Amino acid sequence: MTNEGSHGLSTSSTARTPEPRAPRSLWDLYCGVGGFAMHAASAQIPQVTGIEVSDQAIACAKTAAHAMGLSKDHVTFLSADATQWVRSRDVTAPDVIVVNPPRRGIGKELANWINASGVPRVIYSSCNPDSLVKDLTHLGNYTVEQARLFDMFPHTQHAEVAVLLKRRHESTL
Repeated sequence: MTNEGSHGLSTSSTARTPEPRAPRSLWDLYCGVGGFAMHAASAQIPQVTGIEVSDQAIACAKTAAHAMGLSKDHVTFLSADATQWVRSRDVTAPDVIVVNPPRRGIGKELANWINASGVPRVIYSSCNPDSLVKDLTHLGNYTVEQARLFDMFPHTQHAEVAVLLKRRHESTL
């Protein structure tokens, strides 16, 4: 059972990420049942896309979004591998990417894609500090702007960390 209070803090921190301008689009990669994506959509980010490999999780996300009154034009959920999905996009990258991968992390290929994408902000939520550090080494075009620890599983050794990454200015790359 998760700590619902910590979950609320982590999702509200995601949607209130300071931006030079309000984000117009967000991709939630490894979205699970869509918690971050639906919170972002509720915070009036106009175009939100959630990607998750599990068909069952995507079905739950769609059901929950419908129950919340979120339109399919506003928030979209797709069952796909996150790395393959971003590599197949011929559209402009979003203003914000949220990643909440399994313990293995996002891996070098997706990290390299994000690093080259030009996305201004990345929010990386991790349950494994080792894979987070490994992935951050492949995200050299970003700097850590903020990090927060969430004790979502009280009285255990497990915690979640959310890291806000800001793209470095082109002149410093």
